[in-house]
Amino acid sequence: MLTLVKNERFTLLKNKLRRITSSAVIVLSLMTLSNAAISADSAAQEAQNTTPKNELKIKLSKLVSYSANFSQSISDISGKELQKSSGTLTLKTPNMLRWETQLPDETLLIADGTTVWNIDPFVEQVTVIKQTSISQNNPLMLLVSDDETQWNTVIVENKQSRFVVTSKNENANIVSLIIEFNGDELTRLQSTDRQQQKSLLVFSNIAQNESVSPSLFSFDIPKNYIIDDQRSQ
Repeated sequence: MLTLVKNERFTLLKNKLRRITSSAVIVLSLMTLSNAAISADSAAQEAQNTTPKNELKIKLSKLVSYSANFSQSISDISGKELQKSSGTLTLKTPNMLRWETQLPDETLLIADGTTVWNIDPFVEQVTVIKQTSISQNNPLMLLVSDDETQWNTVIVENKQSRFVVTSKNENANIVSLIIEFNGDELTRLQSTDRQQQKSLLVFSNIAQNESVSPSLFSFDIPKNYIIDDQRSQ
């Protein structure tokens, strides 16, 4: 019976990986943004030009590391809730993420800067992906560069404590992203995809710009784990 349950879980793994990586990519993109959005030398100059886009660049430039609990709700175009989850995340520039889901299932996703490791302890499997590949077909990830042409692919609006980032590409997988702050502290993220499915992340117990151990972003694969290495694809 356990084998049948594991097999069923295994068939759902790709769909779950897609959802997890979609949410994780959004968070990871913000850390990449914070690292590349604006240099210290140009901060004063950008501050003179108080457009919403420049305000977001400056805000993100202050985000170096981040740890928090998260609750996530995914809903369809009608507002019906499809999935709820909760867990913890830790981020550190440049490009490192630890995304750990505790409910409804235990999963772990680690991005170490070059490789993404998606670990499912129940089926004892780890899926290995190039970190650059999960950002493909996501125009919002073009913002990882401080190249102004990349920022020109989106429209940024400032609505009090919220920044609304909208892709100009009608074929984008993520069409809009709402980033909410309390002062300089990141508190909420909401994304909308091309099918109008919404993902809301709410953060609590936040520790921003505190020391983070590099060991959190590494993973030793147990000998009994199945390895699905997709880095050559």
